[in-house]
Amino acid sequence: MRAGTWPAAAGSLFNLALHFALDDARDLQDELDDKEDAVHAALPVHRDDYDFGACTDMFFQDTDVLMLYSARFDGIEDPDGETNRQIGMGDLRVAVWFEPFGNVKTRDPHRDFRR
Repeated sequence: MRAGTWPAAAGSLFNLALHFALDDARDLQDELDDKEDAVHAALPVHRDDYDFGACTDMFFQDTDVLMLYSARFDGIEDPDGETNRQIGMGDLRVAVWFEPFGNVKTRDPHRDFRR
């Protein structure tokens, strides 16, 4: 976000990691609400602070990858499965988690991880 752009989930694994990060942020926010924290209290306040629903709307094209964690959707990851085909979900098998989505610009593989 340093360059002024929102993170974009560029593949299933990144999508899943970003969901986990938002879940952790929600949990942290709940913990902060339960105790006094001078450092946190000193931070500037914005009306959109802790709007995790808006983060979900902005960061993700969909939340299909979360179906992998429901027994109700067992087998949904297979693109040849009936339910997967009906909703046009695509391939969510582990073997393709590192494949980039076709409609998202991916990170330059030659760029260093430090900015």
